[in-house]
Amino acid sequence: MIELEIQILSHRREGLLVELGRAVAAGGFALLRQRVYQDEQGAWLVMVVRGEPEKQLGLEEVLATHDRVLSFEATLLAPGAVTQAAMSPASRAADVAASGSAPASIRHVGPDVHKVESMLPQLARDYPKIFPWLLALEHEVAAEAREASLLLAGRRTGIWVFKRDYEAGGKLGLADAIKRIAAPALRLLVAIDVRERHFHIQDCPLCPPGGHSGCKFFSGYLEGMLGASSAPQGVLVRNLHCRSNNGQGDCLLEVLH
Repeated sequence: MIELEIQILSHRREGLLVELGRAVAAGGFALLRQRVYQDEQGAWLVMVVRGEPEKQLGLEEVLATHDRVLSFEATLLAPGAVTQAAMSPASRAADVAASGSAPASIRHVGPDVHKVESMLPQLARDYPKIFPWLLALEHEVAAEAREASLLLAGRRTGIWVFKRDYEAGGKLGLADAIKRIAAPALRLLVAIDVRERHFHIQDCPLCPPGGHSGCKFFSGYLEGMLGASSAPQGVLVRNLHCRSNNGQGDCLLEVLH
């Protein structure tokens, strides 16, 4: 089991806990702690939830597309961290009142759900020639939302490609899903070399030397595709190296299970 702290920003406070609490329960997670408060940005809902790791991606997809969610961030909590993460509403409220604003961790913006959602039809129309749209997305969202927005766009695209091209084949083991689904699908976008669970992306157009890393899109793409195609579905992808850092080498992603 894993525990997540989910921080959600919404337009209004009324009914927020009820509606999103239902979404959490429907996603297979138990609500451990919650609090709701208002500041100058809008209504904040902070929840600590517990569930199976393979259900995390599905829960994040539900939250990302929920009409009450402007932005969100889901943080994996270390064992034993729930007490600190779920500080009582009274003490957190006192902190907010003293500082006049939300805590710094809550100010971190998750994906720009609206901009990602509005771009998805263009990605589907032009796929696999999607990099102009992704580069535009990077410039249109706030700097602090850039990586989270690329990750969400990647997940949604990976799930869509799987459903369009591969769903009829049923669920596979992770190794087979990488070999038969993820690798050929990703090769339509970029030149890659796959070595077991490591994806080497060559000359990535989203990762210019000295610029920002765009690897989050490919991490999300693989998470969405492999999460939908493999059984069980607990798949995470981490970035080990990006050529934007020093202009040398491939971007390297590792699939974790």
